Amino acid sequence: MGKIITIKNNKGGVGKSTLSKNIAHGLAMLNYKVALITSDAQNDSLILLGGWFDSNKGFKSFIQTNEEVRIKIRENLDYFPIETDIFGINLKNKIISSFENLKNTYDYIIIDCAPVFNVLNDIVLEITDEIIVPIKLDKLSTAGITRLLEKAEGKKITQIVPNLFRKTKISTEYYNNLKNFFEDTGVVLTTPIPETVLEEQLSEKGKSIWETNAKKAEELQGIYGEIIGGIING
Repeated sequence: MGKIITIKNNKGGVGKSTLSKNIAHGLAMLNYKVALITSDAQNDSLILLGGWFDSNKGFKSFIQTNEEVRIKIRENLDYFPIETDIFGINLKNKIISSFENLKNTYDYIIIDCAPVFNVLNDIVLEITDEIIVPIKLDKLSTAGITRLLEKAEGKKITQIVPNLFRKTKISTEYYNNLKNFFEDTGVVLTTPIPETVLEEQLSEKGKSIWETNAKKAEELQGIYGEIIGGIING
């Protein structure tokens, strides 16, 4: 039975889609069968991996009629696009059933959870096995993560990933404070992922962090390996 891993933060601009694509492709390269899904119609994770969706047939069609909509974007990695049609609460049971079926097909289902409130997001948080939260090391993000922990889904958080990290005195102080806060909680605060031009360049080319031989990639690949190891061994 596969696991659903949701990449979640109610704030935009924290690198959820980049994190999602790199985790999903990393797992696929380890020969796990992986499905990647976003919870809104922008389909950012697909675009960042060089794909494109211009059909009106997406995940909603899949759950309603079991229509084949998946897009193979890498070896062992399929993407389920989201169309612009709104998901109604009347589809809740079908959505849950579809995810259960996907768990019988895939080892991991990675969900890039958009920072919007909709029915699909609510259901995803209900059925997900784990939540990984990317954050920026600033005042608003660190305050937001403590509030998220107080919510029901907070119990499913397994990893906090400081992303787009710039090493300053203030950001280092926030990191150390969070490290103390999460000590003995069972939640892992990962090594910060530095902000780099390389990630932007790879996104422009539709590639993941695993598809470059650039020297700078070694550090990033090591951190992503740490995150993926937490998923596999968690």
